[in-house]
Amino acid sequence: MDSILTLERAAAAHWRGTEEEWLGDWLLRAADGFTGRANSALPLGQPGMPLDDALAVLTRWYRDRELPPMIAVPAALDGDSAGRTLDDQLASRGWQLRQAPAFFMTGDVPPAAVPAALPAGLEARADAAPDDAWLAAYHYRGLQDPPPVMRTVLTSAADQAFISIRAAGSVLAIARLSVAAGWAGITAVEVSPARRRAGLGGALTREAFAQAASRGVDRVFLQVEVGNENARRLYERAGFRYSHRYHYRIGPA
Repeated sequence: MDSILTLERAAAAHWRGTEEEWLGDWLLRAADGFTGRANSALPLGQPGMPLDDALAVLTRWYRDRELPPMIAVPAALDGDSAGRTLDDQLASRGWQLRQAPAFFMTGDVPPAAVPAALPAGLEARADAAPDDAWLAAYHYRGLQDPPPVMRTVLTSAADQAFISIRAAGSVLAIARLSVAAGWAGITAVEVSPARRRAGLGGALTREAFAQAASRGVDRVFLQVEVGNENARRLYERAGFRYSHRYHYRIGPA
């Protein structure tokens, strides 16, 4: 079984910052503030200097980019890991929790994965780049005014497919399938509120599996907020397993 840090290192190649710099084995990422993953430091080992010195360097790096210093903290499901130690050290230094924690889940791509059959009038598409209709359906945390950097982050993996389910030209559901570091990743999943609980989430997952299989990739991961029980049940039914969890801490003002 892959270790937490091995999985996090692979996932970092799927959703990248427009700026990246290594501080020892800490990956500093920035992308004009668009998404936590692309604007946080990812500790993949030791920073190569005492913790307080590393936090000072990290803080300056983010302040220079007019961003809050933020660290993604992966941790084992039972809380017993190096992530727990780092989290305690950050908390004792006044670094505050940001947003809800999330699970990191992994699954196996069926070797003969095929898309789900859709009701009459619906079609599934997988495009190499997001068109305007796909982008209009993507509302990261309620985002209404997409920043220019969004398209760059969405296309930052080695390869990606922008999946959509449409009816008469209207986009009903979307997902992004990325491929990098030997893994497929599912991100940016959204279903139109009027079409939820109609099986479109499962259809997106099946289409993502098919896209991954067509690229010769047999391992897939995703991240889902701990409190999103509906999505968690969907992914459990699709065969995903819980690997670990993570959250963010933001440096003191």
